[in-house]
Amino acid sequence: MSTVVRRLDVRLSSRFSRARPRAAAPALLLAVALASGACDDTSVGTFGIASPSLAVVSSDYTTASVSLFNPSTGRHVDSCVTSRSTLKQPLSGDVALPSQAQVSGELTLIDSGNAVLTFVTPSTCEARGQLSVSTGGFKAYPHDVVTVAPNKAYVTRNGKNLAATPDPADFDEGDDLLIVDPKQLAVIGRIPLADFATPGPAPAGAPTQARPDHAIFAGGLVYVSLNSISGDFATVGMGRVVIIDPASDAVVGTIDLPSLRNCSGLTYASTTKRLYVACGGAFGDPAAQIAESALVEVDVSSGSPVLGRVLPASTLGTGALNLFYAAVSGEASFAGTLGTFPDTTTGAPGTSDVFFYAPLTPGVAPTKLAEGAAGELGTAVVDPGSNRVFLPDANATKPRVHVYDATTGAPLPAADFEPNPSAHLPPRSVGWY
Repeated sequence: MSTVVRRLDVRLSSRFSRARPRAAAPALLLAVALASGACDDTSVGTFGIASPSLAVVSSDYTTASVSLFNPSTGRHVDSCVTSRSTLKQPLSGDVALPSQAQVSGELTLIDSGNAVLTFVTPSTCEARGQLSVSTGGFKAYPHDVVTVAPNKAYVTRNGKNLAATPDPADFDEGDDLLIVDPKQLAVIGRIPLADFATPGPAPAGAPTQARPDHAIFAGGLVYVSLNSISGDFATVGMGRVVIIDPASDAVVGTIDLPSLRNCSGLTYASTTKRLYVACGGAFGDPAAQIAESALVEVDVSSGSPVLGRVLPASTLGTGALNLFYAAVSGEASFAGTLGTFPDTTTGAPGTSDVFFYAPLTPGVAPTKLAEGAAGELGTAVVDPGSNRVFLPDANATKPRVHVYDATTGAPLPAADFEPNPSAHLPPRSVGWY
């Protein structure tokens, strides 16, 4: 297998650029109540930081640590929850954060390696409970959680169960939105999405799996990005976002993104009622991939979504867009391009991850803010209130979260911080809770 194909397999089966996840632990057949998962960092006692604040996932892909940071006060809690915490199902090294804060104010951790959700009270760093979303024990690869009510949330299951039973009541099919009750720690239904996958390019038009990825709750509707990639990762369909009505648990519309493929990261600007979608293109053919990669604006202020401005990856250099996040505030977007790993077969050197300030205003050139080796620059977020940007940097010798202040236009570096100084695990993702 070539380096390019291996990277495709890695990036799409997980939220991280890493080796294939270890085999999932035996599925939890029932939700389980937990003993205290108090903070490992004794310097802050057993208290964390109440919402709203930032969580940072640091991981070496074997173990993980989740730290907290309050942008308003600068207070930092190292190792609020880790793979060593007292949990019924310990965290794997493949942990991610939801695309947006949950309505409950809880810190929700998505353990894709174990297909388990962990619900944490962030003010105490105590885990309230866990819920397996691997119904039937298959590798569900949950990628996101979106809460629409205190007792109802959707979980995107990127994986498909090839040995699903005929019984629809066991919810073991995958390639869907699993409906869960976060309060009762229970699975209560599913929304199948297989029929909404887009086929591969003409003329063959090979079928794909929907592979639901990121999800956003906005304006009373849920928007879910579909990767539309075949089971062997060889075929990638056109980009698509499906629209879910939580009142009926049904798909009520789709947003197609012509000429773009492998769409994933989502964010929503409530002031302008615009959705932003990050598409990374199909791995395997670098030239074609960059042409299929862009950040797309969608106006969802009316009943009919309208495609708006586009930031093509080609305007940012020679790499495809980092599809795992969309970070936008007002007219400013912050986008990364994916580097490539050295090719062990041909000896070709790798290229760098790069992070840009890329205004959506036509004619304004992007500005490079950071650069790192392939796989080092993680998923960034913007704080619209303070116009600060947070970018995790998994550099082995100096793991940091970079902070940029964009209050006066072009962002300026602010005080960065190491989220996990106790273990020096490299930070991979940042998210609100």
